[in-house]
Amino acid sequence: MALDAAILRGGFCETPTLRVFRWQPYCISLGFHQKEEEIDLAKCHAAGIDVARRPTAGRAILHAEELTYSVVIPGRHAWFEMLPLDFYRRISEAIAHGLRYLGVDAQFAPGEKLFHVGKPLRLSCFASAARNEIVARGKKIVGSAQRRFREGTLQHGSILLKEGHEQLIDFLAGEKESLAAERALLLDHTVTLAQVCKREVTFEETKQALKRGFEEMLEIVLQDNEVLPAEAEMAEMERTRFQIHRTNHLEAIYA
Repeated sequence: MALDAAILRGGFCETPTLRVFRWQPYCISLGFHQKEEEIDLAKCHAAGIDVARRPTAGRAILHAEELTYSVVIPGRHAWFEMLPLDFYRRISEAIAHGLRYLGVDAQFAPGEKLFHVGKPLRLSCFASAARNEIVARGKKIVGSAQRRFREGTLQHGSILLKEGHEQLIDFLAGEKESLAAERALLLDHTVTLAQVCKREVTFEETKQALKRGFEEMLEIVLQDNEVLPAEAEMAEMERTRFQIHRTNHLEAIYA
């Protein structure tokens, strides 16, 4: 999360960036404005689950068997002039186009009520589908969130490869009855690539399909690049802003 923020706010590159990655160990990410008290950190610690805060909005996600993407549009790029909802739709079209190469009949959700009296109706991102989010068989298969900064636009998203995301409910704080209802909503509202395609779809397959979708729908050619040293340095400095709980493990920061 710190790296995405560094790519966006550091101004090191004027080219739009698409990044795909996995989480090791599994991690719960919270939307920027979401309260960390909604998560039972003791249970996360016992299970070896990290907890992080996203620079983007939205609700909690357990990043388990999935592919996470991020898109950064610098403020100096022409695409930054697009209205946020139009840009969101364009990114969704690119993702849906890519998923169709995997055999997914990807469609766009009409949207449902997400808030009541200013408060979110769901604790989990995948328990409801906003307008233009991607669904298959009428259920959410991609969850995305966007935030616009002075320096540019950042959009995050999670593509469900197979089951695992539903275990988020095990780490939420709250009454048993409300958590049981949240679990039922999450299971009823989501579907995975494995379920739709009736086979295990790998991270690499999904990455390549996503790349193809972006290139064809946006009429671009993506170029592989390494994280810039200045971006990595800035991300390391900003790490504590996004780290809520980290289990005791050793790993490379950037994969």
